[in-house]
Amino acid sequence: KGLSATTLYGELGRNGVVVITTKNGSTRRTNKKMEVTLTQSYFLNQVANLPEYQNSYGGGFDQSLGFAFFSNWGAKFTDPPATVPHPYGTAALAAAFPQFQGATLEFKPYNSVKNFFKTGKISTTSVNVSASGTNATFNANYSYMSDEGFTPGNGLFKNTFGMGGSVKLSNNFTFSGTANYAITDYKSPPTATSFGSNPSFSSVFGNLLYTPRAVSIQDLPYENPLDKSSIYYRPSNDIQHPIWTVKNSFTGQKVNRIFGNLAARYDILKSLNLTYRVGFDNYSDFNFYSQNKGGRVGDVLGMHRTVNGRNTIWDHSILLNYSTDLSSSWRLNVDAGANSQERIYSQDGQKSSQQLVYGLFDHDNFIVHENVTEDGSGIDFKSRTQSIGVFAQALLGYKEFVYLTLGGRNSWSSNLEKANRSIFYPSASVSFIPTSAFESFKNSRMVNYLKIRAGYSTSANFGFPYTTRPVLNISTNVFVDRVGTVLNANSISNRLANPNLKPELLSEIEVGVEGKFINNRVNLDLTLYRRVSDDQILDRQLDPSTGFTVTSVNAGSVRNMGIELGLGYNVIRSRDWNWQLDANFTLNRNKVSGLPDDIKQIVIDGFSNEGLFAMNDQPLGVIQGSYTSKIDPKTGQAIKDAKGNVLPLAGVRVVNASGDYVTSNAIGIIGDPNPDFKLTGISTLGFKGFSFRMQWDYTHGGDMLAYTPGTLVGRGLTKDTDFDRLLPIILPGVKADGTPNDVQISASQAGFNNYSGFFGMADLITYDATVIRLREASFSYSLPASVLSKLPFGSVSLTISGQNLWYNAPNFPKYVNFDPETSSLGVSNVRGLEYLSGPTSRRFGASIRVTF
Repeated sequence: KGLSATTLYGELGRNGVVVITTKNGSTRRTNKKMEVTLTQSYFLNQVANLPEYQNSYGGGFDQSLGFAFFSNWGAKFTDPPATVPHPYGTAALAAAFPQFQGATLEFKPYNSVKNFFKTGKISTTSVNVSASGTNATFNANYSYMSDEGFTPGNGLFKNTFGMGGSVKLSNNFTFSGTANYAITDYKSPPTATSFGSNPSFSSVFGNLLYTPRAVSIQDLPYENPLDKSSIYYRPSNDIQHPIWTVKNSFTGQKVNRIFGNLAARYDILKSLNLTYRVGFDNYSDFNFYSQNKGGRVGDVLGMHRTVNGRNTIWDHSILLNYSTDLSSSWRLNVDAGANSQERIYSQDGQKSSQQLVYGLFDHDNFIVHENVTEDGSGIDFKSRTQSIGVFAQALLGYKEFVYLTLGGRNSWSSNLEKANRSIFYPSASVSFIPTSAFESFKNSRMVNYLKIRAGYSTSANFGFPYTTRPVLNISTNVFVDRVGTVLNANSISNRLANPNLKPELLSEIEVGVEGKFINNRVNLDLTLYRRVSDDQILDRQLDPSTGFTVTSVNAGSVRNMGIELGLGYNVIRSRDWNWQLDANFTLNRNKVSGLPDDIKQIVIDGFSNEGLFAMNDQPLGVIQGSYTSKIDPKTGQAIKDAKGNVLPLAGVRVVNASGDYVTSNAIGIIGDPNPDFKLTGISTLGFKGFSFRMQWDYTHGGDMLAYTPGTLVGRGLTKDTDFDRLLPIILPGVKADGTPNDVQISASQAGFNNYSGFFGMADLITYDATVIRLREASFSYSLPASVLSKLPFGSVSLTISGQNLWYNAPNFPKYVNFDPETSSLGVSNVRGLEYLSGPTSRRFGASIRVTF
C-alpha cells in the first residue's frame, strides 16, 4: 500500500507496487507430473452507451426543411414523409453522380449511428505446459488473442510466448529465469479532439453521434467515383463522411517486445543468502498514421507519418538476505542491496504529405517530407537515463505479535544536475497483533484475528530528463533561396532550462486495522492515510515574449487525506453452499498549496483556457473554463469571495437583449473532478461446483466537462429535446438590470446558442459524474472429482461472464446515455474532460479451461 514498497523498489514504486507471480516465474518444488492447461474464451463486443434519438424532427434550424445543417432543429417529420432534393443532385456533381440529378430523398428518421457500429468479436486461445520436481520447475505458455472492436476497421491481434523455470543445485546455488516474447498488431480509424463541430483532424467519432436524423450514413455514397475523395450531405462538402474515414484513414501500432530476467542465488549460510538478478526489457514500436488524399479535414492532400521507437531497459539488482532467530522470542530479517536501472530510448520517423497515387502509403509516393508531427513537434528523439539506489530494510519480530520494520533508500538519477540528483528517503512501520499476544483471544469465536499497524514512508520523483540544460534544435533544408542555396537553421528550444530543479519528495503516514471476527465470517481492513507531495516538478507556462513558452519548476505541495475500507461477510457457509459479500470503500480529499505568488495556476491537462488546473487552496485538477455571467439580483453585481475573485457558480445567470446567456470574459472554476467517494460491492454465491459472482461499482460525485451530452442536446438529437419546438422558450435567469428574463427565443436558439457548449459557457455542459455500474457478472461450473475420475482430464471449468453490463449516470441528460468513464485524457489518474470521445464497450461471452 502507498509508499511502503519504495525502500525495495525505489521511486518507481511511489504509486504502489502490484507484484504478479506469473506461471513462468513459479518456483514450486512439489513432485508433479507434467500438466497441460488449455483455455479458450470467446466474447462479443458491443457499444454500451449509444444515445436514444428522437424521431420527431430532422436537420435544420427553426423548423426549416433540408439537409444543409449540422444541427437537428429542422422540420417535423410527417407521414407520408416530405421529400427534399438529393444532396448529390447539384450541377457540380453531375459528372460524378448523374443518377442523382433531379432525384429526391424522403425526409424521415434513420438509425444511421446505430447501424454504423457492429458487434465485435474477441477470441483468446492459450496453452500452458508445466512440470515440477523436488529441485526444479519448468513452465512454458503460448497465447493468441484476436480483438475485433465494435468500430469498423478497429482490431488488435497479439501473440505471446513465454517460458521460465528454476533449478536448485547441490552446491547451494539456485538459478531461475523467465523469457517472454510478445507481438502486438493494432489498427484503427483515428480519433481526435472535437468541441461539437468539425474536428481539426480526422476522427471517426468527430461528427458521428450528432448526425442529423434524416441523414442515412449507409445510403449516401461516401466517395466521389471520379477522384475517390470524401463526399457527404452538406452542400459545401466540409464534413468528412465517417465511412470514408474508416476506408481511408488509419492509425496503427506494431510492437515486438522481449522481456525477462535471470537470477542466481547462493546460500552462504542457512540464514544468509545472496541473490543477483538481471532484468531485460526491449521493444520496438512502429506507429503509423495515414490518410489518402481527398479528405475534408487535416491533410486533405493526403499524409503518411511513420514513427519507430526502440526502448531498452537493463535492471541489475543485488540483494543480501539475513534471517535468524535471535532468541526464542525475537526474530530478525534483514534485506539490503543495490539496484541500477538504465533506460535507453530512441525514436525516429518521417511525416510525408501531398500524396501522388491514391491508395499507396509509401513515403516515396508523397511530395513533401518532414520530421515533425502535425503540431510541429519533432519526431526524432533520443534519451538515456540512469538511476541507482542502495537500500536496507530490517524486520524485527517479537513472539509473532509485535513487528517493527525500519528501512531507508538513497537514490541517484541522471535526470537532474549533480548537486540535486541524490535523495534519501526512510521508512518505518510497527504492527501489533493482540490475538497472538493475549491468551483471552486465542480461543475466541468473536475475535479470530486482529492486527493494528502504523507506518511512515517516503519516496521521490525525479521528473523527466533534459529539462535542466538548454537544448539546441537543428533544422536542415529550412529554405531554398532564388539561386538554389539551401539554408539550414539552429534554434533554441522553447523550453527554458532549469538547472536548479530538484526531486519531488513524497511522504505518507498510514494507520490501519485488520481483523477477522465471528468464526472468521467477518473480515475488516481499514486504512487511514495522509500523503504529502512537496517540491512537485511541474511545467510552468511562460510569456512567449521571453523567448520561451514553458519551463519545469519545483512548485507547490499536494496533500491527500483519505480512507480505504475493506469489509467482508460470509453470509452462508455450509457443506454445499457458500455466499460471500465483500465491499471496498475509498474516500480521498486533496488540496494544493505552496504555489508562489507569480504562479497562480498550472495546467495539468487540457488547454490554457479550458482544462484541469493546480491552484492554491483548491483540490488538485479543478476544472476551469468559460461560464455564464451571473449576478446577485439584489445588487446587480457578480458575487465574489473574500479575496475579490468572482465565484463562477454563484448567483443567477444573466441574459442579453437577444435572450441568450452572456459569456464570461475570463475563465473560472466550474467543477471539481475528484469523486466524493467510491464504493465497490462483490457478491460470490457458490453451490457445489457452481459459482455466481457479481461486482457493482458506485462513484459518488466528481464533475465532468463533457462535450458529447452538450452537443447531442444542444443540436437537438436525443429524446431530451423531443418537445413541441414551435413553443417559445424563456431561459431561466435575469436581464442585466436584475429583472427576471422575459425574452422569448426559439428552441433551436436556446439549444444551439446556449446548451451545446459550442459558444463557450462550459459550465452549462459540466455535470455531476455520479454513476452506478454492474461492472461484471459471471456464472461458472467446475466438474466434480467423481466425474473427472472417469475422464482423461485433471480439471474442467466453464465460465459465462459479461463486463460493463449496465450503468446509470443520473445527472447527465437522460437520453444521452452518457458514460462518465469515457475520457479524452487517455490513461491517467485524473478525469474531468471529454471531447466527443468514443463510446464504451459492453462484453459478454464464455470461456473454458481444461487441464490434462
